Amino acid sequence: MEDVNINLVLEKSKYQFSVTKIKSGIMFLLILGLLGLIYYPIFIWIWQRWFAADSYYTHGPLIPIVSIVLVWLKRKNFSKVQIQSSNLGLWLIIAGILIHIVSAFARIYFTSAYSFLIIILGLILFFFGKKVTRIVIFPLAFLLFMIPFPVSVIEATTLKMKLFVAQMSVGIIQLFDISAVREGSMVYMQNTSVIVGDPCSGLRSIISLSALSILFAYIVHASYTKKAILFISSIPIAIIANVIRTTLTLLIANFYGNEIITNKYLHNGFGLMVFIIAFLGLFFIGKILKCKIIQRDLS
Repeated sequence: MEDVNINLVLEKSKYQFSVTKIKSGIMFLLILGLLGLIYYPIFIWIWQRWFAADSYYTHGPLIPIVSIVLVWLKRKNFSKVQIQSSNLGLWLIIAGILIHIVSAFARIYFTSAYSFLIIILGLILFFFGKKVTRIVIFPLAFLLFMIPFPVSVIEATTLKMKLFVAQMSVGIIQLFDISAVREGSMVYMQNTSVIVGDPCSGLRSIISLSALSILFAYIVHASYTKKAILFISSIPIAIIANVIRTTLTLLIANFYGNEIITNKYLHNGFGLMVFIIAFLGLFFIGKILKCKIIQRDLS
């Protein structure tokens, strides 16, 4: 008789736990839908930046898809954790709302986009607790890579990196006894002159490769120190890859003329080459660090 009572209590407890999960899930989705309406102008801004001409965030649409997949792979873990509401979530929600209000008045879209993620984090903490938050914290943080930086920051950084890459490339081609002089982003050589454009700065490669490298670091089996090194290494790797691209462009222009480097197939081929070199460089760093490049159990 006692066994029967214990089983009834356990079944009732499981039922109540399931009902609590369902209620929390419904409330979370309803509030998320309301937030979607409030943040609609921000989503439009992000979308326009993703698909703008010469966008630095063409990888943007892939980020939420990857995040959803990562959460889906962890779906089995949700049934194993107990829901325990955390009041810390309320403070994060309030902080996110305040940031959004200030950003809306100042028309600073990127901080408003960040506030959306802060509010989502707060909602997860409040409705589901710290254990569930730990499960989804990386997929949620990964969404940061879909939010574009302000245009002014992009332009200023692009200019500095473009000049640096141009100077490095000039130094390399001079090793081949080719006379070359840089004035700003213009490079004068024996037979021609070339303008080093924004795509050669490497900033676009750094932004997209950073997202790839942190995902790569998350998947591999290694210490947090090695994961951090793997992530940080994406910056010099992207710069080196673009120096190689710019150097080859200058050499080809010097020997075959400016017309050939305007060929779209050559331009696209060089763009693909940059990412191949960068990915191989990232893989090589992983090997040096002795990271176990295996499929990690994400469930």
